[in-house]
Amino acid sequence: MTHNTPRTAGTVWLRRNWKLTDNPFPTSGIVRLGGLDRRENGLLYDDQVNGVKYTEAVEKFVLGAAFSGLRFGFLWSMGLGGADSEARGFGKSALMQHLAWSLNEDFGQSAYLSCGLDESDAAEAPICGLLTSFDTTQIRSLAAALFTAVEYAVDFKTEDDVPTLAVRLRNRLAAIAGSDEPSELVNLVLAEQRKLRGRTLGPPDEKLVRALCADEPSLAIDYLDQVKPATRTRSGANFLSTFLLFASAAGMKHVLLCCDQLEDLASTTTAKSKRDLETERFRDVILETLPMADMLAVVVTMHPRAALVIGSAWQLADLPSFEPNELANRHRVVVLEVLKSVAEATGLLRTYLDAARKPDSERSSGDLHPMTQDAVDAMFARSNRKPRDILRKAHGIFEYAAGENVEVIDGHIVAQYLDALGPDEDDADDRPSLAGPTGAPDWSSG
Repeated sequence: MTHNTPRTAGTVWLRRNWKLTDNPFPTSGIVRLGGLDRRENGLLYDDQVNGVKYTEAVEKFVLGAAFSGLRFGFLWSMGLGGADSEARGFGKSALMQHLAWSLNEDFGQSAYLSCGLDESDAAEAPICGLLTSFDTTQIRSLAAALFTAVEYAVDFKTEDDVPTLAVRLRNRLAAIAGSDEPSELVNLVLAEQRKLRGRTLGPPDEKLVRALCADEPSLAIDYLDQVKPATRTRSGANFLSTFLLFASAAGMKHVLLCCDQLEDLASTTTAKSKRDLETERFRDVILETLPMADMLAVVVTMHPRAALVIGSAWQLADLPSFEPNELANRHRVVVLEVLKSVAEATGLLRTYLDAARKPDSERSSGDLHPMTQDAVDAMFARSNRKPRDILRKAHGIFEYAAGENVEVIDGHIVAQYLDALGPDEDDADDRPSLAGPTGAPDWSSG
């Protein structure tokens, strides 16, 4: 007579036997900037994975903005099978987010030092980062995207006890003023407007200035939350201009604006006339209006389909060329590539596994358990080597193995699952998405 051991539910197995809080990996691998789920919001980023490209981005975009007058940079992904193939899933959104907040931690000092400059160089050209994104629901104009960048500055934090960019800048402004009195800080910011000698968008939004200079950070958050969608679309550039005056008063020389999903502005669902108008505004606002023209450098995401749709409008607006293969553009183009080695794939998976370890786990940081190295080898060999593909395959494998009550996930288990899965489905409709019911990122959820 045989006795069958009852199978444990997969979630129970994962938590009790593997000592994980949940499945460590994202279901889709599509970044939702500002989302709550750490697996999906891009914060689990290791700059050593595809590290050569991250270093290249720092050198070209950060140093370029600070010392070479870079106005536009382009973060490309090319796809794996020509111009018409799927060019998403390479990690552009996650890289942008990491680059922006890493600048804000020390106003560019670590970035400068990593490239071979010294602390005096960092003191000469302090820089901070902003992040925004287009989408096909609400943020379909440059002004709305610029407003979202200001929301990022006042809302976004990687942990609850980490100060936002706006708080960091206020602290710096108070140190410059030698006072924490809000009225004195306001006067310093308004004085920046009087220094401008060229074309501006008009006077700054004094309510925003007072909110940014207040000793209670929630005032700026509350003020921006109350701004109506029509005002965001109409006056978003003025909100950014006001924030830049605040940053300038706090000693910032440069601001790197990372702008994700330019392809949504270039979407065929956007009328050509609107697409042309919004592209021209990139020139009018970013290149020709102060303080943007003095302080701002913009990095946008790009891939072949978006380039095809927006190319003529971009050229007619006399904006810098984004062609990745032109020698003259090498200083402003970074092309993300697939992962080069199993070591990079291992590093990617370890980052997610470490974040999912329960406090009572005895595993050390960097441990692959419950995976073996040959499981990673098999997964890498059976993937298209894009980070998205590896992560979502890992999610499925963990669901399968936990449901089967597997103690250790080895290469045989990986092969078994992927054989049953069959050929990869076409992911042409996948795209990075924004958290929140309105489409705008909820930066406060970091």
